[in-house]
Amino acid sequence: MPTIYDIAREAGVSITTVSNILNNKGRFKPETVARVLEAVERLRYRPNFAARSLAARRTNTVALSALLTPESFDPLNLQYFGAIARAVSGSGFNFLLHISHDPESFERFISLGICDGWLLMMVRRRDERILLLQELGVPFVSIGRPDEMEGIDVVDTDFEQTARLALEHLLALGHRRIAYLAEPLEFGYSAIRLRAYLDLLEEYGLQENADLVAETDGTEAGTVQALKALWSRGDRITAMITHDIPALTVLQTLKSWGLRVPDGVSVVGCSDSPLAALADPPLTTINLHVDRIAAAAAEALARRLQEPHAPPARILIPGRLVVRGSTGPPAGCP
Repeated sequence: MPTIYDIAREAGVSITTVSNILNNKGRFKPETVARVLEAVERLRYRPNFAARSLAARRTNTVALSALLTPESFDPLNLQYFGAIARAVSGSGFNFLLHISHDPESFERFISLGICDGWLLMMVRRRDERILLLQELGVPFVSIGRPDEMEGIDVVDTDFEQTARLALEHLLALGHRRIAYLAEPLEFGYSAIRLRAYLDLLEEYGLQENADLVAETDGTEAGTVQALKALWSRGDRITAMITHDIPALTVLQTLKSWGLRVPDGVSVVGCSDSPLAALADPPLTTINLHVDRIAAAAAEALARRLQEPHAPPARILIPGRLVVRGSTGPPAGCP
């Protein structure tokens, strides 16, 4: 069965363009409309009415969608899966976990029409799953903030607050040369956290630290490469903020370079992964209150299913600083 992706590829346009043309939204060049409609006829595409009719025939089933890569199989994600499953079941729904690596498999699963609504994890800044669910009229809640949030329910960590917790902890210890290692910026949480961090640098008059920012692809090799790039930029770095999984590679790499943590460099994580307390030294990090996020997301979806026309929910859950052994005053400070 052809999908909206097949139409987009055949016509040489984006799936957003296909969706808007098929739903008579926006204005497009006549030749673009013609290409899309010709592709629809050529591939014999038909909208999935099973998914569109979910509201009329409830299955009492909610699914969690996670678009995962090998690098994102973090124990923290397993925590999220378990917490969300408990919260959904506690709301009286059956629970399904759908893990995929591409939007096409997500669309194929939606076409089965077996879920009343969806929770989305690992949300990209421009997430094709959101476009599909909106096109099909299927209720959903985004656990994460895409770039475009108009009309959708969002539950997320207050990353602006967690960035402040991490930076202010290091500043209070006396650090001023602080580096930031971001996860892939295609993800909403990573882009938001970096933006918040840069705003805080300006607030505290530390704009020169904006040069001490790098991005890792999430792999061990990519993290080491980004770390080398940071260490090649001038004055000595005394502290670093990054996500917990890259932080484990950072701890190992700094040790191999002969730098002690926290005596030589302090390291702060951002998500309190189950591995954080097992690191050497144990990682100072930010607990994200996974259970609270899961409960808020399940509640928001239940509300959306019961009240389809309710205003969109915007729920941000603050984090909590967990101080362990990877942070201390910079060398030379009491």
